[in-house]
Amino acid sequence: MNKQVCEQFQEVRNSLPDQLDSSGNYQFKNEDFLNKYCDSKNCISDYDKISAVCLYLFDAFFGSLELFNYVVKRNTNIVDYILIWLSYMLNLTKIGNDNSINPFYNQYIYNGEKYNEKIKNVTDYENYLELIEKNHDLMNINDMHKFYEPFKILCNMYIEFNKQG
Repeated sequence: MNKQVCEQFQEVRNSLPDQLDSSGNYQFKNEDFLNKYCDSKNCISDYDKISAVCLYLFDAFFGSLELFNYVVKRNTNIVDYILIWLSYMLNLTKIGNDNSINPFYNQYIYNGEKYNEKIKNVTDYENYLELIEKNHDLMNINDMHKFYEPFKILCNMYIEFNKQG
């Protein structure tokens, strides 16, 4: 984890806050940046939008050979952080007792067109699905969403420390 990683997640929180509004709905503040990450160029449901943000994060960290190599050399836990964020966001409106992200994974990631697109010039992994598959066991952790608050606190510390330093 480092300042740049934390700033990327902060940017996401600015567009999609990690709290529901008073009506219990997600608050999408900047839907325009999401549309290019939707399968149909138009995000309709909340889960479409969450998937789009997830794709945005993968693109931000792994979208080119240069980014991919930079992340692999310096921060191998990025996929974990993205899955923790995803678990937390999905848990905000969970239905039933299943806290895992498997239903979302099956519909949006495994069968999603954009998660299966080839990462340009990268040979280690074909696509984002392969990166996620490497961490598939994390998706079975029912309380993975509980790691988000400590992650967020650590990120805030990184950002503040770098402002003061």
